[in-house]
Amino acid sequence: KSCCQYDEAEQILRGISGRTRCFEDKLPSYLLLSQILRAQGNVDDAYNTCSFVLLQLGETIPESVAPEASKAMVEDTLKMYEEVYDDDWLERKMEGNTLRTLIKIYNVMAFASYFCKSYSMLVYFTCKAVQLSLRNGVCEHTPLSFLQFTGVVTNDDDAVLCYRIAKNAMSLQERFDMAAQIPELYFQFYGRVAWRFEPLQVCADNLRRGFETGLSSGNNEMGLQCAFHAIKTAIVSGANLKSTLKEIDYYLHLLKTYKSAEVKN
Repeated sequence: KSCCQYDEAEQILRGISGRTRCFEDKLPSYLLLSQILRAQGNVDDAYNTCSFVLLQLGETIPESVAPEASKAMVEDTLKMYEEVYDDDWLERKMEGNTLRTLIKIYNVMAFASYFCKSYSMLVYFTCKAVQLSLRNGVCEHTPLSFLQFTGVVTNDDDAVLCYRIAKNAMSLQERFDMAAQIPELYFQFYGRVAWRFEPLQVCADNLRRGFETGLSSGNNEMGLQCAFHAIKTAIVSGANLKSTLKEIDYYLHLLKTYKSAEVKN
């Protein structure tokens, strides 16, 4: 059976959540459910699921966030990063499964906010995830949170700092088993940050790896994003157009082979 049989997985997870008594024991099921809803494109349901979890954990969820407030939150988070980030913080491992799950919930909610709320809400939840890690230490979800954060920093004067944050985030791969996150990590780093500072060919090669890893792991959505950016990077680097067209055909062939819903759209 295909690893993308989301409907069946969703029903199983809802059943597990219903049978578990302690709310904290339900968190892994709610997290997986929100990720499945996101992969299905049900961003409203994904957002509502995350919202329910956060409220149960005592977190505050604003109805809306003004652009000025989100900009100020980015600046505060950058300042907090520069104050906190050092070797001592890197040695602090985040304690407790609840905190680690909370960061991932924030990441999913940020993604959903972009489609069903506003960009300012995306910025808000992205900053919340980063601040949570800066206060409590590192975990396997810290690198992706930091990479997503660099994507919402819009001030060009902070570009070098964002590259440093992104490089530091990628270096944490050595400390955790993050193989399942490779497609999204590579998309965020090589597709959105590194192309301004590293050889374009290096970026394109790693984006291709992200694409192939995404398809082999069932993460077609992020694999496709890697493919888009690999093509863009190849064109910007001056690659031969005939070779680029062959590469596009290769991506489409693999996506059809894996029966990706994205390629049909």
